[in-house]
Amino acid sequence: MSPQSEQLQLKFHADFERMVTDHAVRQIILHAIEVFSKKGFTGCKIKDIAASAGFSQGYVYNYFKSKDEIFTKIVELAARGAEQSVYYAVQMPGTPTERLTWLTEAFLSPSSLAMQHWRLILLQTSTSEAIPEEAKQIVREQQQKPFGHLIRLLIEGQQAGEFVEQDPMMQAITYFSFIQGLGIAQAQTSGKLPFPTADIVLRFLKK
Repeated sequence: MSPQSEQLQLKFHADFERMVTDHAVRQIILHAIEVFSKKGFTGCKIKDIAASAGFSQGYVYNYFKSKDEIFTKIVELAARGAEQSVYYAVQMPGTPTERLTWLTEAFLSPSSLAMQHWRLILLQTSTSEAIPEEAKQIVREQQQKPFGHLIRLLIEGQQAGEFVEQDPMMQAITYFSFIQGLGIAQAQTSGKLPFPTADIVLRFLKK
């Protein structure tokens, strides 16, 4: 992984700590992501989250009233993180290809907070009728923001002759579909299968 990708990952983690200042809440959220990803929203219980984090149920209830509240908080953080991760990459010095490569490497890293289960959580909000309405509303309001940042980078790459000249919105949709799909695959396979490099993922864009 390049130093620039590692720099992006550090920003992802710093943002998470800035948005969730309490260490115990961060632990609950991180373990909840794991449990929701494995069991889905309907199958997940507060006791499962507490057991995963090594806390009692009562301790978790000190911070969250219900699994609905935990899930909604995760979706809020994921939506904001998705926007910020792309924004940070776009603002970095470098060619459009370099910046998108760094972002993709950061997304594909097994330890990246901007990848793995965050995309899976967002996917669940659009496919499950059982999840809280507030979480669905957050996704509806926030889902276009990462696309706006990425489209600007794609247009810049097209103007520089680095990317094929196609509809940048469709390119952005394709890109995020790849990233989301790989995130789901990572969660399901537990790292047992090899994953494509950033270069392979971005070949559909390059001339």
